[in-house]
Amino acid sequence: MARFWEVGVLLCWLTVVFGTQDFWDGSTKLTCGPEAMQFSVSSVSTESPFVWRALDHKGKALLLHNSSACGLWVRKKSDTAVHIKAAYDGCFVREKNGDHVMTVIMEDVNRKVELKDLKCPLMPAMDAPAPGVCTAVARQDRLSCTEQSDSKEICERLGCCFNPSDPTMSCYFGKPLTAQCTDSSVQVAISAALTMPSLILDSVHVLDVTQTSCPGMRVSKTNQFISIHFPLSCSPMNQMPGGTILYENTIGATQDVRTLNRASITRDSTMRVTIRCTYSSTGIAPLQLQVFTLPPPLPVSTTGPLLLEMRIARDLQYSSYYSDGDYPVQKVLRDPVYLEVRILQKTDPSLVLIVNDCWANPSLAATQQPQWPILEHSCPFLGDNYLTQLVPPGVQSLSLPFPSHYKRFSISTFTFVDGRTQHALGGLVYFHCSATVCVPSTTDSCTPSCLTRKKRRTEVINPGEMLTVTSDGPVDFTTAKSDYTSTGNLGSEDSSLTIVRGAVAIGILLAGVIIAVMCVHHRHAPKTYNVTV
Repeated sequence: MARFWEVGVLLCWLTVVFGTQDFWDGSTKLTCGPEAMQFSVSSVSTESPFVWRALDHKGKALLLHNSSACGLWVRKKSDTAVHIKAAYDGCFVREKNGDHVMTVIMEDVNRKVELKDLKCPLMPAMDAPAPGVCTAVARQDRLSCTEQSDSKEICERLGCCFNPSDPTMSCYFGKPLTAQCTDSSVQVAISAALTMPSLILDSVHVLDVTQTSCPGMRVSKTNQFISIHFPLSCSPMNQMPGGTILYENTIGATQDVRTLNRASITRDSTMRVTIRCTYSSTGIAPLQLQVFTLPPPLPVSTTGPLLLEMRIARDLQYSSYYSDGDYPVQKVLRDPVYLEVRILQKTDPSLVLIVNDCWANPSLAATQQPQWPILEHSCPFLGDNYLTQLVPPGVQSLSLPFPSHYKRFSISTFTFVDGRTQHALGGLVYFHCSATVCVPSTTDSCTPSCLTRKKRRTEVINPGEMLTVTSDGPVDFTTAKSDYTSTGNLGSEDSSLTIVRGAVAIGILLAGVIIAVMCVHHRHAPKTYNVTV
């Protein structure tokens, strides 16, 4: 079954560096944070002493000084330099036309006055994580979402979890993916549960950025979350039309790849997240999430006088099977697929179906390379780190009149990858098996032994005849719908963030499960079975 994950996105805080006339010709910077704006002037174009005032909510100009009651902090660096921090819910910041606005007044000894409106966009609040999402994160697996506030309102507005009983980490990440663009840095928090199967967090990294090339990069990790924080200076910068500046980075995860001869496979998820931090003074940028998958192939069927069928069961008990209307069956990497090969339209209880070798390759042609073994001599291939599981068919019953006509086994799903680049190969993956139909005798019980790996079968007829059969429909190993798109506005006049999840972000596609079966019959006097294909 396809699995979809909610992606948490935090808006970009912005820094605006501007220069105007008169007093403001010096180096001036405005930083818009989640709960307050910060304004600093490192020098002023006048050598005369000056004072700072601001308009309160009643329009009265008041001298600026430290006041926790009004949410104001003032630090005077020199006669011509000052740093001011004003809380959005304080005495001097009001809301106007979708912005937080603070009117600052600068007055020199000659009573020359200069007014300026400092504006920070109103940030739309993110949805707070559901309580179950937050409580599911164990204390030892938590990573701090922000160090700027212990306010529940601020924390939940950032899309993070809040726990007032934890004084050391009251605000922590809970969603599978959270990204923040601040005035000078980028932070991305990713949960191992972002994909199915879960990510290997040690493999998560920023493409083309290392701690050597970016000394300011900080990585924090628990068993369930990883947080990567790095300066914007480590991001490629693009100057866009209209004065917009775009910073872009891609976060990826590598895979554990197993190689045998010329075949390489993996059962790990591929994850690729692109973070775009856009600083603009002209408008709002949209957010889009897109996932593309390949459509499943059409089913194939072949019949003959001796008919073998492969089916896919819904559960380990093989109590029910997928029907035509259920295909393509949706699976993800490492999910078990319960396979069954059976003899059809035969009622001889002495017949025993033996599945000899099974392998996978990306073609209908059974001999095409690369190949990955599934079964060898009727036993699980030992070179795999996820062994094929043999499933006994059970005892005779109304639903299973001839247990010896059935062979059942389950595989842990995988995809072929390029042995050099370790990128997932496009196209489909097919399963092929060679099988023998055997009749027990005093010298051969038609029961292969996985201890000795010895081939144990009697004389056969027509050893080269091939019968190709397929499951009732394809299996699609993917975690997202084709062309899944979510679009929303990032409600920021001066900043935005776009996250794009790649085509194989959460799953690897695998479809069209096909078995090529070598059908060979044993001649046990006085019975002879001829196979025509």
